[in-house]
Amino acid sequence: MKKISALCLAGILCLGLWACSSSEDSSSSDSSGTTKQETSENGFPVNMPEFSTTDMDGNKVTNDIFADYDLTVVNFWATYCNPCIDELPELAEWKKELPDNVNLIGLLVDVDEKDSDQYKLAEKIISQTGADYQHLIATEEFDDMISNLVGVPTTFFVDSTGKIIGEPFAGADVSAYKQTVEDYLNGK
Repeated sequence: MKKISALCLAGILCLGLWACSSSEDSSSSDSSGTTKQETSENGFPVNMPEFSTTDMDGNKVTNDIFADYDLTVVNFWATYCNPCIDELPELAEWKKELPDNVNLIGLLVDVDEKDSDQYKLAEKIISQTGADYQHLIATEEFDDMISNLVGVPTTFFVDSTGKIIGEPFAGADVSAYKQTVEDYLNGK
């Protein structure tokens, strides 16, 4: 009986949160006059945020990275996530097969500074899995996106202007990522 009550309460809370959420698909201002980023029906921004961060090699990276490719696959992952780690070797192999106009980057959601234990763990995981493509450290500019993630891994597809294409994939599904890239390149 306690389990049923707990499930009912959880369902009511979820329904309440859903009913109070906004599905508005346009930019708006809060009471301080700050413009909020335009979001889609799924709660994610329509565009990737403006950001400045570093990659795991210490190189500075901004959202200008998207301009160099027709499409960039952005895989949000974490060092504590076994499905994330399990898909890294397959992503590394796929990166080698991608056409020159498509890029793949990882975005680490649980690493915040170079001298941290999480950073050292991420380096070890990247090395052990052969995931030798570029991995960025998520900065506060990604907080809104990360807070909307169901979990990691979650993968987004971003065009050369920084616009998010289609729906993100929650969970490890490299074959679905491949199909999304193929469809996009073929104009579907």
